[in-house]
Amino acid sequence: MEPEVIRQYVAQNRELETQLTKRNQQYIFDLKKALKAANLSEEELALVMHEMLPVLVREQKSGVTARQLFGTVSERTDAIINQPTEQEQTNTTPVMIWLDNFLLLLGLFGLFIGLVEQFSKGQPQPYGILTLLATTVVGGWAFYLMHKYIYQYQMPGADKSKRPKGGKVALILIGVFVLWFVAILGSGLIPPTINIILPPVVMMIIGVIALAVRFYVKKKFNIESTFGAPRPKK
Repeated sequence: MEPEVIRQYVAQNRELETQLTKRNQQYIFDLKKALKAANLSEEELALVMHEMLPVLVREQKSGVTARQLFGTVSERTDAIINQPTEQEQTNTTPVMIWLDNFLLLLGLFGLFIGLVEQFSKGQPQPYGILTLLATTVVGGWAFYLMHKYIYQYQMPGADKSKRPKGGKVALILIGVFVLWFVAILGSGLIPPTINIILPPVVMMIIGVIALAVRFYVKKKFNIESTFGAPRPKK
Protein backbone atom coordinates (compact mmCIF):
# COMPACT_ATOMS: atom_id res chain seq x y z
CA MET A 1 0.00 0.00 0.00
CA GLU A 2 1.19 3.52 -0.82
CA PRO A 3 2.98 5.34 2.04
CA GLU A 4 0.72 8.36 1.54
CA VAL A 5 -2.37 6.25 2.12
CA ILE A 6 -0.85 4.79 5.29
CA ARG A 7 -0.09 8.29 6.56
CA GLN A 8 -3.71 9.27 5.95
CA TYR A 9 -4.88 6.21 7.87
CA VAL A 10 -2.60 7.03 10.78
CA ALA A 11 -3.93 10.61 10.92
CA GLN A 12 -7.52 9.43 10.77
CA ASN A 13 -6.84 6.84 13.45
CA ARG A 14 -5.41 9.46 15.80
CA GLU A 15 -8.45 11.66 15.30
CA LEU A 16 -10.83 8.77 15.96
CA GLU A 17 -8.95 7.75 19.10
CA THR A 18 -9.62 11.18 20.61
CA GLN A 19 -13.36 10.47 20.28
CA LEU A 20 -13.22 7.26 22.30
CA THR A 21 -14.36 6.89 25.88
CA LYS A 22 -11.66 6.41 28.51
CA ARG A 23 -12.40 2.69 28.74
CA ASN A 24 -12.22 2.21 24.99
CA GLN A 25 -9.04 4.30 24.77
CA GLN A 26 -7.43 1.98 27.30
CA TYR A 27 -8.55 -1.05 25.28
CA ILE A 28 -7.02 0.34 22.08
CA PHE A 29 -3.83 1.30 23.94
CA ASP A 30 -3.48 -2.23 25.32
CA LEU A 31 -4.31 -3.78 21.96
CA LYS A 32 -1.72 -1.72 20.09
CA LYS A 33 0.86 -2.60 22.72
CA ALA A 34 0.06 -6.31 22.35
CA LEU A 35 0.17 -6.15 18.55
CA LYS A 36 3.51 -4.37 18.56
CA ALA A 37 4.86 -6.99 20.96
CA ALA A 38 3.70 -9.59 18.43
CA ASN A 39 5.84 -7.83 15.77
CA LEU A 40 2.96 -6.41 13.76
CA SER A 41 4.35 -3.80 11.37
CA GLU A 42 3.32 -0.15 11.54
CA GLU A 43 1.51 -0.51 8.22
CA GLU A 44 -0.43 -3.55 9.41
CA LEU A 45 -1.26 -1.82 12.68
CA ALA A 46 -2.57 1.23 10.83
CA LEU A 47 -4.81 -0.99 8.69
CA VAL A 48 -6.16 -2.86 11.73
CA MET A 49 -6.95 0.38 13.56
CA HIS A 50 -8.49 1.84 10.40
CA GLU A 51 -10.96 -1.07 10.37
CA MET A 52 -11.73 -1.08 14.09
CA LEU A 53 -11.86 2.55 15.17
CA PRO A 54 -14.75 3.81 12.97
CA VAL A 55 -16.88 0.89 14.17
CA LEU A 56 -15.95 1.48 17.79
CA VAL A 57 -16.66 5.22 17.64
CA ARG A 58 -20.05 4.52 16.10
CA GLU A 59 -21.08 1.72 18.43
CA GLN A 60 -19.91 3.34 21.67
CA LYS A 61 -22.68 5.92 21.25
CA SER A 62 -25.05 3.10 22.23
CA GLY A 63 -22.98 2.25 25.30
CA VAL A 64 -21.18 -0.67 23.66
CA THR A 65 -17.59 -1.22 24.78
CA ALA A 66 -14.63 -2.39 22.73
CA ARG A 67 -14.53 -5.62 24.68
CA GLN A 68 -18.15 -6.34 23.84
CA LEU A 69 -17.45 -5.70 20.17
CA PHE A 70 -14.13 -7.44 19.72
CA GLY A 71 -13.62 -9.70 22.73
CA THR A 72 -10.76 -9.38 25.19
CA VAL A 73 -7.48 -7.80 24.15
CA SER A 74 -5.80 -11.21 24.05
CA GLU A 75 -8.62 -12.71 21.99
CA ARG A 76 -8.56 -9.84 19.51
CA THR A 77 -4.78 -9.96 19.29
CA ASP A 78 -4.88 -13.68 18.58
CA ALA A 79 -7.59 -13.22 15.95
CA ILE A 80 -5.52 -10.55 14.16
CA ILE A 81 -2.15 -12.28 14.38
CA ASN A 82 -3.49 -15.70 13.40
CA GLN A 83 -5.69 -14.62 10.52
CA PRO A 84 -5.73 -17.49 8.00
CA THR A 85 -3.84 -17.05 4.78
CA GLU A 86 -5.74 -16.93 1.52
CA GLN A 87 -5.10 -20.64 1.00
CA GLU A 88 -6.33 -21.51 4.48
CA GLN A 89 -9.51 -19.47 4.40
CA THR A 90 -12.66 -21.53 4.49
CA ASN A 91 -15.42 -21.26 1.91
CA THR A 92 -18.33 -19.35 3.45
CA THR A 93 -20.44 -19.01 0.31
CA PRO A 94 -24.09 -19.51 1.36
CA VAL A 95 -24.79 -22.03 -1.41
CA MET A 96 -21.73 -24.11 -0.54
CA ILE A 97 -22.52 -24.07 3.18
CA TRP A 98 -26.11 -25.08 2.43
CA LEU A 99 -24.85 -27.89 0.17
CA ASP A 100 -22.58 -29.14 2.95
CA ASN A 101 -25.43 -29.08 5.47
CA PHE A 102 -27.84 -30.70 3.01
CA LEU A 103 -25.49 -33.58 2.23
CA LEU A 104 -24.76 -34.17 5.92
CA LEU A 105 -28.45 -34.20 6.85
CA LEU A 106 -29.28 -36.36 3.84
CA GLY A 107 -26.66 -38.85 4.92
CA LEU A 108 -27.70 -38.94 8.57
CA PHE A 109 -31.46 -39.04 7.95
CA GLY A 110 -31.09 -41.56 5.13
CA LEU A 111 -29.17 -43.92 7.39
CA PHE A 112 -31.48 -43.34 10.35
CA ILE A 113 -34.71 -43.85 8.42
CA GLY A 114 -33.29 -46.90 6.65
CA LEU A 115 -32.22 -48.48 9.95
CA VAL A 116 -35.57 -47.74 11.60
CA GLU A 117 -37.44 -49.33 8.71
CA GLN A 118 -35.04 -52.27 8.64
CA PHE A 119 -35.70 -53.15 12.28
CA SER A 120 -39.42 -52.44 12.28
CA LYS A 121 -40.59 -54.61 9.41
CA GLY A 122 -44.32 -54.93 9.12
CA GLN A 123 -44.90 -51.41 10.42
CA PRO A 124 -45.43 -48.89 7.61
CA GLN A 125 -43.13 -45.88 7.75
CA PRO A 126 -44.28 -42.43 6.53
CA TYR A 127 -40.82 -41.35 5.40
CA GLY A 128 -40.94 -41.19 1.63
CA ILE A 129 -38.28 -39.75 -0.67
CA LEU A 130 -39.96 -36.33 -0.79
CA THR A 131 -40.13 -36.20 3.00
CA LEU A 132 -36.43 -37.01 3.14
CA LEU A 133 -35.63 -34.24 0.66
CA ALA A 134 -37.88 -31.70 2.39
CA THR A 135 -36.25 -32.48 5.72
CA THR A 136 -32.71 -32.10 4.42
CA VAL A 137 -33.11 -29.26 1.90
CA VAL A 138 -34.88 -26.89 4.30
CA GLY A 139 -32.91 -28.18 7.30
CA GLY A 140 -29.63 -27.40 5.57
CA TRP A 141 -30.71 -23.79 5.11
CA ALA A 142 -31.93 -23.56 8.72
CA PHE A 143 -28.53 -24.58 10.06
CA TYR A 144 -26.80 -22.13 7.72
CA LEU A 145 -28.90 -19.30 9.16
CA MET A 146 -28.05 -20.37 12.71
CA HIS A 147 -24.38 -20.11 11.81
CA LYS A 148 -24.83 -16.80 10.02
CA TYR A 149 -26.73 -15.04 12.79
CA ILE A 150 -25.46 -16.75 15.97
CA TYR A 151 -22.50 -19.13 15.91
CA GLN A 152 -19.97 -17.09 13.92
CA TYR A 153 -20.16 -14.29 16.50
CA GLN A 154 -19.30 -16.67 19.35
CA MET A 155 -15.77 -17.12 18.05
CA PRO A 156 -13.18 -15.45 20.31
CA GLY A 157 -12.10 -12.19 18.70
CA ALA A 158 -15.07 -12.12 16.30
CA ASP A 159 -16.26 -8.70 15.20
CA LYS A 160 -19.48 -8.54 17.20
CA SER A 161 -20.31 -5.11 15.79
CA LYS A 162 -21.88 -6.83 12.79
CA ARG A 163 -24.08 -9.10 14.90
CA PRO A 164 -27.77 -8.38 14.20
CA LYS A 165 -30.21 -7.56 16.98
CA GLY A 166 -31.58 -10.46 19.01
CA GLY A 167 -35.20 -9.77 18.03
CA LYS A 168 -34.40 -9.93 14.32
CA VAL A 169 -32.44 -13.16 14.78
CA ALA A 170 -35.28 -14.75 16.77
CA LEU A 171 -37.87 -13.88 14.11
CA ILE A 172 -35.71 -15.24 11.29
CA LEU A 173 -34.91 -18.50 13.07
CA ILE A 174 -38.48 -19.05 14.26
CA GLY A 175 -39.69 -18.45 10.73
CA VAL A 176 -37.25 -20.89 9.12
CA PHE A 177 -37.90 -23.60 11.71
CA VAL A 178 -41.67 -23.23 11.25
CA LEU A 179 -41.07 -23.56 7.51
CA TRP A 180 -38.96 -26.65 8.16
CA PHE A 181 -41.69 -28.20 10.31
CA VAL A 182 -44.38 -27.41 7.71
CA ALA A 183 -42.24 -28.86 4.91
CA ILE A 184 -41.80 -32.13 6.80
CA LEU A 185 -45.48 -32.44 7.73
CA GLY A 186 -46.69 -31.28 4.32
CA SER A 187 -44.51 -33.75 2.44
CA GLY A 188 -45.81 -36.53 4.70
CA LEU A 189 -49.34 -35.85 3.43
CA ILE A 190 -48.36 -36.46 -0.20
CA PRO A 191 -49.70 -39.82 -1.46
CA PRO A 192 -47.16 -42.70 -1.50
CA THR A 193 -47.56 -42.94 -5.26
CA ILE A 194 -45.67 -39.64 -5.46
CA ASN A 195 -43.83 -39.57 -2.15
CA ILE A 196 -42.36 -42.99 -2.82
CA ILE A 197 -41.29 -45.01 0.20
CA LEU A 198 -38.00 -46.62 -0.73
CA PRO A 199 -36.74 -49.94 0.67
CA PRO A 200 -34.64 -49.62 3.82
CA VAL A 201 -31.49 -50.75 2.02
CA VAL A 202 -31.94 -48.08 -0.64
CA MET A 203 -32.41 -45.40 1.99
CA MET A 204 -29.21 -46.48 3.73
CA ILE A 205 -27.33 -46.51 0.41
CA ILE A 206 -28.53 -42.95 -0.24
CA GLY A 207 -27.27 -42.01 3.23
CA VAL A 208 -23.83 -43.55 2.66
CA ILE A 209 -23.45 -41.95 -0.78
CA ALA A 210 -24.51 -38.54 0.57
CA LEU A 211 -21.92 -38.70 3.36
CA ALA A 212 -19.20 -39.79 0.93
CA VAL A 213 -20.04 -36.96 -1.49
CA ARG A 214 -20.13 -34.51 1.39
CA PHE A 215 -16.67 -35.60 2.55
CA TYR A 216 -15.27 -35.12 -0.96
CA VAL A 217 -16.95 -31.74 -1.60
CA LYS A 218 -16.06 -30.36 1.82
CA LYS A 219 -12.41 -31.29 1.40
CA LYS A 220 -12.19 -30.06 -2.20
CA PHE A 221 -13.81 -26.67 -1.58
CA ASN A 222 -12.75 -26.24 2.08
CA ILE A 223 -16.32 -25.46 3.18
CA GLU A 224 -16.75 -24.00 6.65
CA SER A 225 -18.63 -26.19 9.15
CA THR A 226 -21.81 -24.64 10.49
CA PHE A 227 -23.10 -27.27 12.91
CA GLY A 228 -22.43 -25.60 16.25
CA ALA A 229 -20.26 -22.70 17.30
CA PRO A 230 -16.88 -22.48 15.57
CA ARG A 231 -13.90 -23.43 17.69
CA PRO A 232 -10.98 -21.10 18.08
CA LYS A 233 -7.79 -22.22 16.41
CA LYS A 234 -5.06 -23.47 18.71
